[in-house]
Amino acid sequence: MRALDPWLPRDVPGVRRFLAAAGAAAACSAALTVAQAVLFSHIVVAGFLGGRDVRDVVPALLGFAGVGAARAALGWTSETGARTAASRMVAELRGRVLRRIVRARPGSVPTGEAVTVTTDGVEALETYVARFLPQLATAALAPPAILAWVAFRDVPSALVMAGTLPLVPLFGALIGRTTSARTRERWRALAVMSGHFLDVVTGLTTLRAHRRGRAQAAAIAATGDRYRRETMRVLRTAFLSAFVLELAATLGTALVAVGIGLRLTTGGIGLEAGLAVLVLAPELYGPLRGLAAEFHAGADGLTASRRLSALLALPPAVPAPARPRPAAFGTVRLADVTAAYDGPPVLTVTSLEIRPGELTALVGDSGAGKSTLLALLMRFAEPSSGLITVDGTDLAAFDPDEWRRLVAWLPQRPRLRPGPVLEAIAPAEPGGLSPVAAAELACAGSLVHRTVGEAGDGLSAGEVRRVALARALARPAPLLLLDEPTAHLDETTARRVTGALLTLGDRTLVVATHDPRLAASADQVIDLTGSRAGALT
Repeated sequence: MRALDPWLPRDVPGVRRFLAAAGAAAACSAALTVAQAVLFSHIVVAGFLGGRDVRDVVPALLGFAGVGAARAALGWTSETGARTAASRMVAELRGRVLRRIVRARPGSVPTGEAVTVTTDGVEALETYVARFLPQLATAALAPPAILAWVAFRDVPSALVMAGTLPLVPLFGALIGRTTSARTRERWRALAVMSGHFLDVVTGLTTLRAHRRGRAQAAAIAATGDRYRRETMRVLRTAFLSAFVLELAATLGTALVAVGIGLRLTTGGIGLEAGLAVLVLAPELYGPLRGLAAEFHAGADGLTASRRLSALLALPPAVPAPARPRPAAFGTVRLADVTAAYDGPPVLTVTSLEIRPGELTALVGDSGAGKSTLLALLMRFAEPSSGLITVDGTDLAAFDPDEWRRLVAWLPQRPRLRPGPVLEAIAPAEPGGLSPVAAAELACAGSLVHRTVGEAGDGLSAGEVRRVALARALARPAPLLLLDEPTAHLDETTARRVTGALLTLGDRTLVVATHDPRLAASADQVIDLTGSRAGALT
């Protein structure tokens, strides 16, 4: 298993400084460990076996206490700092990943996988950064420092240590080959289970209506059982690997102790040096044992990091040039525009003109490309061919985020922020209609004192649409893109909403609709059925 993915230091700000700080802390800890062992052996030999007075070893006792306190303070500072730094880094990384997913082509990342990676995956990476990487730095620096000091004082013990020390990483590497594969399988099982559960919860109403609840409960149980089996396999490997690595470290310490004991009887080593080496023997293997204990956290973190890296490498659905948005909104023209995803075109050759202050209705059969055309205008996707211009300037020349500040959008399946309805309507930018005024305009005035839950819980489909329309109307945007604004509304409410939209003479409206009354009220109607679009009125 590779201990560190190269993309982490390159793409995650602060990782290089974190690794440098962890290395400095590990070096200081190694120096303090050697000093503590030397002072301890000196106190034991001088105070208990050398016949000296207690006053003679007081400086050594004070030094031993000071070194112990310094080790404890360094350990606490390192652990606390590592957790804090890791939390900040992964929080920033989660934001970057979510922004990249939002900017990627719609549907390129399954929702269940996105949720799994940005929750459990990021948490696993936080554990990897906070615990595994500092332990990796300690394992890389402390054993060589201890081994160098032992070689200076006792060459035979150093040779034994040098011969047995590689056994721990060797066994760890052999176990790691199995662990990595099983960890990947566990993450796949988790992604499948999360995605399936999310799909079931999203379509729970439909499943209940078709009496498919028990079948889906059985499917969830099956996916959960698969995840349980994969997790138990990883844990089984963890317990067995811990036993093997502990055995290797214990045998190494025992061999060092036996050698020192034999040479003490023959006078081949002094008592103080032998005691110091014996105290340092467990400290030599300790960092590698600690790394083995964090090995599975590292495997989880690396598996998650690879998926996070893949998500960060997703190309945006549309490029983001540095040019800002247009100074003022003007005429939008589509010239021979087609659009396709991974198959045949969903929007065939289309040419039309959207003039400021007018209501343009997009009509046609389901699948004719109405929602796709709105997505092109929102810059969620780029045309496969053709050109979209704003006052003669290519729309692709403007930064997508800046362009979207000029646009308010009502999607076909709107989602509302859970909480009070007024907060769900309130625009992020000042300058538009007040939430109450927008709600009245969208015939949602009676809903402003209500509360909406997840996925619109507490409101009917028509009420959710009216609140979402009010949210779009409240934005200070000159261009409104509305996908089926009168869907799920009764005849009276639909007529009122249509009348309200006709009063927005200072704003440009592009409406995808199947409502003949709304289409009849438009300044121009674009029928997307067939190949080439054209204005009907």
